[in-house]
Amino acid sequence: MTNPLDNRNQDHHLPFTSHQTSQAVSVINQPDDDKDDDEIDLRELWTTLKHRKGTIAIITVLIFIGTLIGTLMMTPLYRASVTLQIDKEDKKLLDFDVEAGNARSIDAKDFYQTQYELLKSRTLARMTIDDLSLEAALKGDELEKPFFAETLDGIKQSIYGEEEETEENANAPGKLGEMPIEDKFLKNLTVSPVKNSQIVTISYDHVDPQMATTIANSLADNFIKMNLSRRKDAASYAENFLQNELADAKSKLEESESKLVAFAKKETIIRMDDEKQGSLTSQTMSALNAALTEAEKDRITAESKYKQAQAAGASKTLENLTIQELKKNLAKIQGDYQEKLQIYKPDYPIMAQLQNQISELQLQIDQETGRITSTISGALQADYLAAKQNEDDLRKKLTKQQDELLTLRDKSIGYNTFQREVETNRNMYEGLLQRIKEIGVAGGIGANNISVVDPALVPYEKHKPNTRLNLALGLVLGLFLGVMIAFLIEFIDDRVKSSSDLERLLGLPLLGITPALKGKSITPIDYAMASFKQPTSALAESFRSMRTNLMFATRDGLPRSLSVTSSMPSEAKSSTCVNLATVLAQSGKRVLLVDADLRKPTAHKRLKLDNTLGLSNYLTHQASLDEVVQSLEIENVSIITAGPISPNPVELLSSDRMDELFALVPERFDIVIMDSPPTIDLSDALLLANRVSATIMVAAFAQSKKRALLDGMKRLRHAQANMIGMIFTKVRGNDSSGYGYDYQYYYSYGAQRTGEHTDKHDKKVAKA
Repeated sequence: MTNPLDNRNQDHHLPFTSHQTSQAVSVINQPDDDKDDDEIDLRELWTTLKHRKGTIAIITVLIFIGTLIGTLMMTPLYRASVTLQIDKEDKKLLDFDVEAGNARSIDAKDFYQTQYELLKSRTLARMTIDDLSLEAALKGDELEKPFFAETLDGIKQSIYGEEEETEENANAPGKLGEMPIEDKFLKNLTVSPVKNSQIVTISYDHVDPQMATTIANSLADNFIKMNLSRRKDAASYAENFLQNELADAKSKLEESESKLVAFAKKETIIRMDDEKQGSLTSQTMSALNAALTEAEKDRITAESKYKQAQAAGASKTLENLTIQELKKNLAKIQGDYQEKLQIYKPDYPIMAQLQNQISELQLQIDQETGRITSTISGALQADYLAAKQNEDDLRKKLTKQQDELLTLRDKSIGYNTFQREVETNRNMYEGLLQRIKEIGVAGGIGANNISVVDPALVPYEKHKPNTRLNLALGLVLGLFLGVMIAFLIEFIDDRVKSSSDLERLLGLPLLGITPALKGKSITPIDYAMASFKQPTSALAESFRSMRTNLMFATRDGLPRSLSVTSSMPSEAKSSTCVNLATVLAQSGKRVLLVDADLRKPTAHKRLKLDNTLGLSNYLTHQASLDEVVQSLEIENVSIITAGPISPNPVELLSSDRMDELFALVPERFDIVIMDSPPTIDLSDALLLANRVSATIMVAAFAQSKKRALLDGMKRLRHAQANMIGMIFTKVRGNDSSGYGYDYQYYYSYGAQRTGEHTDKHDKKVAKA
């Protein structure tokens, strides 16, 4: 006879079973799963919201009601607003600071921000408080005390007692001071500038609308007064400052003038106050230079006239009748002389006589020419020589004066230094004197760059609390907190609530999903016998689908020995074994169901069987196999109950006596289903998983813990169990779509069910 354990070992050690194939596929697809885990699954988020809609609704309603109560209990505040226009104004103290002032012009943003801070200053608050006598009201906290302040004060006094305020306590080291009255007043002030404009709105909140209007208008008036006062104080301060600077400038001017006069006396430097030409030496030199220039002109003119006269004398000589007559006679005699020279020799008496006549005529011509020339140029020559002499004398004087001027310039270096100092001090003194006059005039004008555009009016509706806004915010806040708490609870909740989570967690194929039965009268016995007593129910159909999946779980088809375990108790493991045995028997299989939970057996309770003799008796040789095998009303299904509880179940399950059970598979049964104990902190399930050919892990919807499942799976893998899949039990129909239970079992033969299972409908189907 073939030992079923050999078949088990063959199935368990196949080189590549279908289960291993699914595991390999799972391992291969693991990077994709990790990638998917990084993405946000909106469907899962929506599922969480649907599942936790009750929590979200409760939190939203509570916050909404709390907001409504708080809003109704709040003291109403009224807001009065006044609109101001603030014009920018540049400040200049001195006329010669205009260019520098423009370069350092205050930025408009900084200017207006300064004005806004001045509106929120304690100085302005104090002016308004004094004008309206608000100090007593502010000390009583009437403007800011919340509605629950008196209750909190009473609780504090009841706990700590009422402490008497003494001078010693008030001045004790480390004791905090009280909030200033001005700060209490400013808590109700709001400054709202209008963007890209010179307009600013001042708003004040108060329980009395008339008082709110009065305070807002008073703030605007006091701000204008404070601005004028600051301008006046600034002008007064500038005037006092300039007066001191003017006195210093006057003293420096007088001192510098004294030094200048003393230096001029010492160096004998004389300058006329009404002239700008410089010293007398330079003036004399300028006069000599001008005279020399005139003398040069006169000399050049006389010389020109003299030379012209000489040229004119030769021409006049030619024009003289006497000279012309003499030259005519001279030419005639010279002509005769030349004619006779052809006949006679030069020493001939006639020739000698002609020569004497020529010489005498030439002498007469020269004498007459000289007389005429001397007569014409004598006076002009005298003028020329006189002009030349005058020029030479002026040039000598100018050279002497230049030497004196160079000496004077050496002395003027120090003089000019003192003179520049005098001019600088004089300009400073005159500028300060002019600015003092301008500041005096400006301080008396009282110009203002702030004006009221719209005064505050008595408000006609309350500003706070805004009931609609508060309720809307409360609703949004409640909804937000409800969603956040729902996600937090869902994150903290370690239970498995979807088949996809289960598959990702364990990496095993899902063999089936079984729905939970509805109704208060449903018992565990009804659940275990559902496939037998209600064959057309959704639960029975789910187990028949599971049976089909088991046919393809291994390479050889349906495993011969099967262990069904879970991570924790009460996960419908025993009921699953009974239903699975039922549907296998309905397909013609002979099934032996063994309750191997020797610590806390439940199969005999589900089937209402006698547990006097069972597996523990058989393993301890107290009963034979035939004595412990019981027949059920379910055809082709036999069962071995657990029997009396044994003190050493691990030793019994690991004994050789267990092999005889598996030996019955080919002879009397087609499959043995072991109802295994849970894996948590127990080794019973590990021993059974190692001996059977296949093991199935059962997880209950919204009950099984992920940590326990992972720990149990790890222990089974260490025991070399052949894990072929898992079963998801107790899935509620109304949560199926949201938590991965995509199989709708609400159908029967000939008609599809869309509502909940009712006993009346099930009875009709059973009769049919």
